[in-house]
This record gives sequence, C-alpha cells and structure tokens, in this order.
Amino acid sequence: MDVATNPSTFDKDFGYLMPFLDKVAAAAASLEDASAREELIRLMAEEKGRWARAQELLRGASGASVQGPQAPPEPRVDQTPSARAGLTVGSLRGVAPVKSRRR
Repeated sequence: MDVATNPSTFDKDFGYLMPFLDKVAAAAASLEDASAREELIRLMAEEKGRWARAQELLRGASGASVQGPQAPPEPRVDQTPSARAGLTVGSLRGVAPVKSRRR
C-alpha cells in the first residue's frame, strides 16, 4: 500500500482538520450579523460532512454512483431585436472613432 492509498497516512491531518473546523464553527457564534453567523455554521457543518466522507472513502468505503457529466443547457435565443439593447451587428472597420468630450 503506497502513501496515497494508506488511510493512516492522513490520520494526523484529519486530526488537525476536524478540530479546526469545529473551532471556526464555534467562532461563528460571536458574529454580530445573524445571517453571516448562520451561514458560517452551515458551511462548517457541510465541510465537516464532506471531509468525514473523504476519510471514509480513504478507509475503503464504497463510492456513491455518480452520473456522467450533464450536457450544458441549450443557449437561450432571444427573439427580440438586438437594436433594442443598442447592439450592432457587423464590422466596425471604416467607422470613425468618437472623440471624447472630456478634457
């Protein structure tokens, strides 16, 4: 078993990481902004869950089935004329530059 696949290789790192995440979550309690406090607590809980799962996987747990990458959504075609947005189509070569009125 090499270093990358030996779960005990990471035990020390997880030993530092998990208490650190707990410390950050505990510090969130002192934030004055309630929404920031709630978000930080939620983020740390989610992060701990992800790292705990990574640790399980390193120790030999079966992976969850993952679907292949999904095709990107079709680009939305706007049927309205682009002139409404002030856009032009075509080359701008031969068009004289507009002089700035600022000095």
